[in-house]
Amino acid sequence: MITRIGTFSHSNALIAASLRTQAKLADQQTQESTGLKSTSFGGLGADTASLLRLSSQSTRLAADNAAAQTASAYVQSAYAAVGDIADLANTIRSQLAAQISGTSLDADSLAAYARGWLDDLQTQLNNQVGGVYLFGGEAIDAAPVDFSSADYDPTTAGDTGYYQGASATRTFAGVDGSKVSLSVTAQASGFEQLARALSMVIADPDDADTLSAAFDLVGQAVSGVGSIQEGLAVQADQLSSLISRNESKIDTLDDLASQLKGADLAQAAVLVTNYQTQLEALYATITTLSSSSLLKYLG
Repeated sequence: MITRIGTFSHSNALIAASLRTQAKLADQQTQESTGLKSTSFGGLGADTASLLRLSSQSTRLAADNAAAQTASAYVQSAYAAVGDIADLANTIRSQLAAQISGTSLDADSLAAYARGWLDDLQTQLNNQVGGVYLFGGEAIDAAPVDFSSADYDPTTAGDTGYYQGASATRTFAGVDGSKVSLSVTAQASGFEQLARALSMVIADPDDADTLSAAFDLVGQAVSGVGSIQEGLAVQADQLSSLISRNESKIDTLDDLASQLKGADLAQAAVLVTNYQTQLEALYATITTLSSSSLLKYLG
């Protein structure tokens, strides 16, 4: 078919317009099917930088939360271990009370019990989670407690020569600048008092004055261990609050990012219909022009 010279440029313009409309239609159909303005950053235009910033902030907070949850598990494990130590201290106190009343064990048996209790205390204070000692502070390469250490003098009040860990406690630092201490070290007074009381019983299990002094010291240890538990509960609450704050921030950031990425489905549906109508009209016009052959005007 030979197209009229007068319609040639017009036909080309209509074909170009139809191609542009097809591209717009395809874009809106993609938005309808994916729910996104674009499947690539390049298609978001000026919103790209904002979206990248929001995504980066959300990712950073998510990583912070993962670390905070690990720290929380560490603190919860320490809390449980201190709970076991509190139970041990109460058992010791009850046994000493019975011993003082003269209705319980002979001296050798009591000393054997005391040695066993001291071993139990050492085991609890050398507890690990994921290869990290709960009561060793920042040091993680060696057990923090050894009651047989030559540096330890249990006859001296407040002596913590048994402690082999770091003086500084572990700390969690959040991306918002907040810091939370994790656990306590085995140098805490409640632990030291309990160990000293048991050492007193082991050294002189049949002396009434010694048992009475040990009983009083265990009472102080019970109070001290209770305070340690309270401190750990505060740490756990701080970490829980930080995690909740981060989750709220992540939800807000993700919502803002979704708004930037998300398509207006109602508008997309209207545009799809409009572009389809335009294409139909363009195709019809192109067909009409194409049928106007030069041959019709010859002869």
